[in-house]
Amino acid sequence: DCKCNAGYSGTVIVATASPFYAGSCSAVACPTDSSGVSVPAGCTCTAGYSGEVLAMATSPFYAASCSKVACPSNSAGADVPTGCSCNAGYAGSVSALTSSPFYTGSCSEVPCPTDSAGVNVIGGCSCNAGFVGSISAVTSAPFYTGSCSAVACPSNSAGWPLSTVPAGCRCHAGYSGAVSATT
Repeated sequence: DCKCNAGYSGTVIVATASPFYAGSCSAVACPTDSSGVSVPAGCTCTAGYSGEVLAMATSPFYAASCSKVACPSNSAGADVPTGCSCNAGYAGSVSALTSSPFYTGSCSEVPCPTDSAGVNVIGGCSCNAGFVGSISAVTSAPFYTGSCSAVACPSNSAGWPLSTVPAGCRCHAGYSGAVSATT
């Protein structure tokens, strides 16, 4: 009896009449989580999976190690093939690839918005002097919620062109004192 080559399945036995054998060997299809024509022709792991598919001479006629790649830093999800989304306070996207590291893209920290200070939304943002409000990280654009609004000039004072503390406030006639922005 003859054996099929690695990556092929079937049975070939000796026969007494021409062509002096019976049976055949057929190329094995690429396994789940891989793609290609057949195992002997070569299979590659599907996008978002890492590993390889090797032809073998014994059933199932291949050895496959295609494994789902975990979501990268600053993102969440079951794995890359299922989908990853950026964590709250991070912006970007992650897409599956067939070559290492088996995904493209990243999730980057979102900077603090206008009228606030801090390294980034994740590290915490505080409203600038003369502004009031709060900033919190979320998972949808612009990846934070909240804002910092200018504080109005206190009674018996006004500012020009805006009547807000950041624009500058002056006491009305007949009043004395100073208005300064604080955090």
